[in-house]
Amino acid sequence: MDSKTYNKDLRKACVEAVFDEFAEHGDAIMPAVGEEWDGIDASRPLGHIVGYIDLDVTGIVDLIIDTINKEL
Repeated sequence: MDSKTYNKDLRKACVEAVFDEFAEHGDAIMPAVGEEWDGIDASRPLGHIVGYIDLDVTGIVDLIIDTINKEL
């Protein structure tokens, strides 16, 4: 596998991990106010999560590092 294909696959795996974290109501991406999950919209095809959210940046980074390690 060439490096371009590998990077594309790795990027896809990391994006999927972030969206899965959101879908599972994990700790890295949460509503900024209470439990208002309905106020957050996630669009996998567009690659966007929008709304009034609280991001745990270290949690997102850990998620991405764990995903990279699994893919290696």
